[in-house]
Amino acid sequence: MNTPLLLTDNQVKEFLINGYLVLHPTSLDEKFHSTIFNQVSSIFEKEGNPGNNILPRIPELQNVFDDPVVSGALESLLGTNYTMQPHRHAHLTKPGTQDQLWHKDSYFGYRKELRHHQLRYIMAMYYPQDTTLEMGPTAIKPKSQYDVLDPKVHRNEKTLENSNAKNDDQNDLYMICQAGTVVLIHYDIVHKGTANRTKDSYRFMFKFQFNRLEEPTKPTWNHDPSNAMYDATDAGLSQPIVKHIWNWMMGGSIITYQEQLFTEQDIDNWTSQLNDKNGKIRLNAAYNLALCNQYNSLIKRLSNNKEIFRLEAAYALTACRYNKNAIDELKILLKNQKRNECPASCIAFIFSEMGSMAIDTLPLLIHVIENTDSWLVKRYCCEALGTIPLNNSQDVNVVVQCLTNILIDRDQEIDSKDASHTRLTAALSLAKIGPNANEAIPILKDSLYQDQNRYVSGNALLALERIGTNEALKIVLSYLKISRWCPKTTASSLF
Repeated sequence: MNTPLLLTDNQVKEFLINGYLVLHPTSLDEKFHSTIFNQVSSIFEKEGNPGNNILPRIPELQNVFDDPVVSGALESLLGTNYTMQPHRHAHLTKPGTQDQLWHKDSYFGYRKELRHHQLRYIMAMYYPQDTTLEMGPTAIKPKSQYDVLDPKVHRNEKTLENSNAKNDDQNDLYMICQAGTVVLIHYDIVHKGTANRTKDSYRFMFKFQFNRLEEPTKPTWNHDPSNAMYDATDAGLSQPIVKHIWNWMMGGSIITYQEQLFTEQDIDNWTSQLNDKNGKIRLNAAYNLALCNQYNSLIKRLSNNKEIFRLEAAYALTACRYNKNAIDELKILLKNQKRNECPASCIAFIFSEMGSMAIDTLPLLIHVIENTDSWLVKRYCCEALGTIPLNNSQDVNVVVQCLTNILIDRDQEIDSKDASHTRLTAALSLAKIGPNANEAIPILKDSLYQDQNRYVSGNALLALERIGTNEALKIVLSYLKISRWCPKTTASSLF
């Protein structure tokens, strides 16, 4: 494999601000892309869409993601040990296909009320043919990745979002591109497929999803140390969000939020703007308050009756990661409201995004998992158990036990979507723990073979790979022998 070509500081900033990057692989020629187009055309004609199994059906697709430009961009944005998710899809736009609605993608069919402003998930879209406007290219709304609500889900509701999904159409971007183009998009950017107005041109787009497995401790792109103090003044209303994410990706060691300069008038203005009609202004104000450690008004909003106010506060409070007092206040609220799904799920999400700074919340998170009836709350707690680094064997043991208890808590006859979503989250958290999760091997093996949810099985296989002991790898190899698998794919490509 060629050495990855890492992104520059400016490219990372561009992605954080606009939510996308257009890439051109350097190791693949026109013949390669033409061959992929012909292969997928034949598969669709003879078999239909293979869905998640597209990579084993066309193993050459792996070459796209092994290309140094593409792999370098993914490593830059998701860290060295990123992984390809089990869900992937080949999208075909035939002549006569109509416009989709603007939307944010679900998480492999599962809805997440709170998504991730911090870079944990990215989608890659690969086009094996030249794509014109008439063929129905993918359209995206740049800078919409931080919008709180999905415009498709909430299209019939009166909301306070005022997002790009409802205005500013002059900035819509249509992916008119040459064969071989790869577009990386923030997982939560607003996008849609557009109408194919040709008579006989077929447009394919391969969608693959990738996610981060490790919390950032240093830049994983081609970083110039002289650019460390990036204030994101070029990001418009997203400035405090981009500044926060940049610092998080830097490892959080360069910029301390206590250095944020503000006046009492600033605080008054931002507090007032929390009730503005424009969602981008509200989110800007919430993040600015968090960066200045003015967290009390935000914590109060976690119990607000309006969902959008709760979600905005939750996103912003992740930026209070260095404030122990804020974390302590959130712990008290979670302890008191653990059976109240709305604030409890928001707080668990906040701790999951804080990573190592939320280490003291582990006992509480486990207590909540064991005592709540809400799968939503359990799910965000499970997510936190995978993002908070574990410092000692005692923490590892109790966390692994908690996550494996979730995995074995399944009813194959009555398996709700919320329950299976929580199990796949628990399996992914065990994969993030990696080699220290070796006590989970028997349960992971059981999930691999017995869980009827393919994404739980896929994440269980990933966890076994990451554990990496002889016992774990023996299970992996044994499973691969009976699975539709081809060389050059990751184990998670089986589903």
